[in-house]
Amino acid sequence: MLSPNPQYIASAPVVSQGYTPKVSFDTFENSAASMFSFTLHVQSEGYIQSRSTRVFLCASSPDESGREALEWALECLVQDGDELIVFRGIDQEELDKDHELVREEARDLMRYIQEKCVEYDPDRKISIILEFIAGRVTTTLDRLIALYRPDSVVVGMRGQRRGVLGFGGGRFSAGVGSVSKYALSHSPVPIVVVRPESKVRKVREKRLKDPKRGTHFEE
Repeated sequence: MLSPNPQYIASAPVVSQGYTPKVSFDTFENSAASMFSFTLHVQSEGYIQSRSTRVFLCASSPDESGREALEWALECLVQDGDELIVFRGIDQEELDKDHELVREEARDLMRYIQEKCVEYDPDRKISIILEFIAGRVTTTLDRLIALYRPDSVVVGMRGQRRGVLGFGGGRFSAGVGSVSKYALSHSPVPIVVVRPESKVRKVREKRLKDPKRGTHFEE
């Protein structure tokens, strides 16, 4: 939890079958909070945190790029005994609207995450924390990395890749989003950039149509 004096909330409405609610927080109505956030936390029944538990942070925006980053993390990265923190940034202006609309969006996303977890591996026992936080996304990402100390961070990528992805000071693709670029150059932990499948298909199709491409790997 990032803000002092949080309001505790009941998370039972977002718990799917096979999961148990944990302590969650809401600072949307707390004018003294240093950061306005809505945090939900559930765990698989029988989940046990141990020394081998790995922690992953996924920045999941509501677009295709963010959705595929989240789904990739759930399907290919998170294993039994791990903890996944999902972060979604919201515009400060969103808090000028009915806060309950934002809360319901978070609840819907938490239900979706649990459904995907069951779909990919119904026997996997994991911990899921969802952070809906208003403010500058890159600043919040820094604070979440400092708070949770994840083993790695998963982000999405928009556009086509026209360069080389790298860690700290590397050369970046012109199509990489600003948050991804920031994470790649500032994060103290490894960053995984997930390309949307639609972009991969477009690049693959373009390469197949290119008469100048190499054919030495074709069967």
